[in-house]
Amino acid sequence: MLRKSIDFVIPDDRLRVGSKALTQFKSLTVCPDQEICSSSSQGRYTPPPAFHVHTEDSEVTVGLYLQSETLWFLPPLDSSFSFPKKHKLPSQFSLASDQTILPPWRPGRGSGVFKPGCDPVVVPKSHILLEAFLRLHARDSGKRIGAFSIAMISYIEEYIDDDGLLDANQLPEPLKTSYKELRQGGKPVRQWTKELKEALRILEDSEDDSSC
Repeated sequence: MLRKSIDFVIPDDRLRVGSKALTQFKSLTVCPDQEICSSSSQGRYTPPPAFHVHTEDSEVTVGLYLQSETLWFLPPLDSSFSFPKKHKLPSQFSLASDQTILPPWRPGRGSGVFKPGCDPVVVPKSHILLEAFLRLHARDSGKRIGAFSIAMISYIEEYIDDDGLLDANQLPEPLKTSYKELRQGGKPVRQWTKELKEALRILEDSEDDSSC
């Protein structure tokens, strides 16, 4: 069963602080058994969070993911995220309430841009999100969690790129070329994946994925 979750990416050295902060909310409860919980099980088909809590009277969880496991290709998250202001954020991110970048609510397209005046939430821009999933796919293909990233790439292609909300030219090489080849559909996904891994210098049987 696919569970809904609200997920955050944090610096690796802030995991303990972030975990403590979540447990201070009365509406959030610590997972009673992370080994058997489907939200943290190593047998799940999506990458598990480093820490998660459960929301009261709901199946929604709140998870913390480490930057080294998700956005490792970006500079370290710094103090500009503590009290985020639009003009002070790194160029790879925006506020979830930024109406100049994010679309309004549309049928079948999620909740849309956050309302102005809400507590600030920082989100990666669409090309950064796509870059993350491309790199995750190259890293995790062939593993249990490998299908997750290719599904999200397809989602971005259909619901973000096709709606004119993605500038794929902002992707770095070789990802820009790889994504355009995937869009054209001229290669089987297996071949495309193999060439993507080769372009990122990831060996098929490598246990060290830090190079991607």
